Amino acid sequence: MERAAGYTGMARDLLKMEKGLITRISGEPVMTCGELAARAAESGETVEASYYYTAPKTYALADKEAKKNVPPEEYRNYPAYAYTTQVAVVEVDASSGRVKVLKIIAAHDCGRAINPQKIEGQIEGSCLMGLGYALSEAYVLKEGIPVTRTYRQLGVPTIEETPEISCLLIEDPEPGGPFGAKGVSEVATVPVTPAILNAIYDAAGVRLRSLPATPAKVLEELRKVKP
Repeated sequence: MERAAGYTGMARDLLKMEKGLITRISGEPVMTCGELAARAAESGETVEASYYYTAPKTYALADKEAKKNVPPEEYRNYPAYAYTTQVAVVEVDASSGRVKVLKIIAAHDCGRAINPQKIEGQIEGSCLMGLGYALSEAYVLKEGIPVTRTYRQLGVPTIEETPEISCLLIEDPEPGGPFGAKGVSEVATVPVTPAILNAIYDAAGVRLRSLPATPAKVLEELRKVKP
């Protein structure tokens, strides 16, 4: 905001930032955050921004024996932040556009690995869900009515499409979790699709901008770069 004040000649306390805009306190637009960044770049300066997220309060269940609600001072937050990254290895058939995922390497912060085998099973299942989302699954509606009615029509991956999955369990215990554990199932689904699409780009040099990345879409992009 100091930079914005300097560029506009306005006092810092007369400006505020909201929804990507820098405005006067009254709400009158002054410049966008993009314009601010461009001005800073022109003068060789950098603009830094910090964002903070406060997790919502969750509420403990009432004590069944006491038959009363838990006092507000005993409420606690339950969210635990986990970290994950994945890498995919794919093979792209340039003649058909078919993509075959050969391997997924999945590194996940699980807090404390209480049952490593179960954790790996959760990650493997999530990888298959992400693979289907990336390459084959399409839930089709026509005038609000489902055209996709079965798992086969949906394009859920089968054992034949299952790649080698290598799980790396990273332990960064969460003090508020059970024995330091964190959740791994949902978060393991998130990086699969971008990992596969990045692997397609690495292998074939084309970016897919819509999902699923069907052979027809891949072939269309390949023809754009290699007519």
